[in-house]
Amino acid sequence: MDEQIQTSGESQATFQPDFDLSVGTIIANGFSIGFKNLFRIIGCYILWGITFWIPYINVGTTIGLYGIVVKMSKNEPFGVGEIFKREYRTIMPEFLLLLALYGITLYFAYIFLIIPGIILSIAWGFSFFFLIDKGLGVTESLKASNKTTYGYKWDIFGGMFILYLIGLVITLILWLIFKTKPDEFSELGFGASLLGLSPPNALGIILIIIVWLIMASVIIGAEAYIYRELSKKEIQ
Repeated sequence: MDEQIQTSGESQATFQPDFDLSVGTIIANGFSIGFKNLFRIIGCYILWGITFWIPYINVGTTIGLYGIVVKMSKNEPFGVGEIFKREYRTIMPEFLLLLALYGITLYFAYIFLIIPGIILSIAWGFSFFFLIDKGLGVTESLKASNKTTYGYKWDIFGGMFILYLIGLVITLILWLIFKTKPDEFSELGFGASLLGLSPPNALGIILIIIVWLIMASVIIGAEAYIYRELSKKEIQ
């Protein structure tokens, strides 16, 4: 399926001998990088959430969230204030143009063809990091992401899918352990009770939130590792 994204005659990327982008390494490094930067990642997202309603600033901080992934990919230090750096706001026009092109294309790809939509989302998904890190233009960033992921899209998909699945399984287990009793849930209606969707109690909700804060950091760590490996590839 990758070949559907690669146009005929289009150059591929060569990689260094230490290049490793298997499902196992994506998962392992996701946990390693995610736990290493856990509190800083959470701190950045909390600040992003607090300031998201502020026009202009919110675009810069959103770009900054991609920026911390680039930082982690290089093992460079960053603080929770990283997302407010001026350098991210300077590429706002290019970022918004890339975001629009990426979003609109994926929208139609998923509507008409699910599998190609998934492939395209991976093929172009790392273009934002190339834009921020390498200073490439919009089309050059898309091409770089496509070329460097060529041949590895299903490894990337597999690694990320398993990480999301881990989070969902843990959530389901906690939900079942801490779900409220039927009599405590009767006010939510027949439909929900019929489906057995009684929500977890307060402790369960807190634990589920903690799990997803951790898993979100792990998933971001995996993205950092994937981009680290993709950055090793040389575009010819």
